[in-house]
Amino acid sequence: MRAHRVAAIGIAAAAGAAFMGAHRFGQAAANIRRYSMPNAGTYDLVTRLVFGRRYDEIALTIAAEAPDGGTVVDLGCGPGEVLLRVAALAPSLDLTGVDLDAEMIERAKRKADRRLAPADARRVRFVAADASALPLPDESVDLVVSSYAVHHLPDRHAARAEIMRVLKPGGRALIWDIVSPHGEPDPAAGHGSPPAGNSAPVGHQVPGQHGLSALAILRMWLRFGRIPADRYELRKPAI
Repeated sequence: MRAHRVAAIGIAAAAGAAFMGAHRFGQAAANIRRYSMPNAGTYDLVTRLVFGRRYDEIALTIAAEAPDGGTVVDLGCGPGEVLLRVAALAPSLDLTGVDLDAEMIERAKRKADRRLAPADARRVRFVAADASALPLPDESVDLVVSSYAVHHLPDRHAARAEIMRVLKPGGRALIWDIVSPHGEPDPAAGHGSPPAGNSAPVGHQVPGQHGLSALAILRMWLRFGRIPADRYELRKPAI
């Protein structure tokens, strides 16, 4: 009986795959290169299941360490899960989530509308933008945070310079990741500079250009599941 069930599932999967067609397979492959999942919804579901407790810990830390009434920017916010948890914990904070991927940002906006009261939703905004060209004024942010996003950046030095630009004097950045925001991109993880001939300036993220191999994706997920992300802190000197 079990063998028949397995066979039926296999046949159904094959039929579904054929129905999807080559175009949708190509789209899924492009999305996997972008953020290691077929689409933003799958990424959101899987990361909440795998890292939900860790997201709670990070959100509690941000809520506790952000200055009361301060401005917080989540760099590489993805579908907004950490920032929405912070919004529920710290009603006084002005929160902005930034991510390169427009699909992630649209999902974060829908989640905010669904999970937050109208008054709380007004304190949270999500913006599609590059980590090396943040749409924020100089010295306008009290705290920059980032969780599991730095390893995607082609040029961490450029992103760090942009973080320091937007931070107020005495402001801080708290970064959780398996790589350091201070070092060069990790070639073994497939996060090098954009290929020659790409029109994007050096240091800018390019949608669909992460170039993660299957082995690199497996390595990333195994590391996330096995060890806690390190916490890194950057501080802008006070005047």
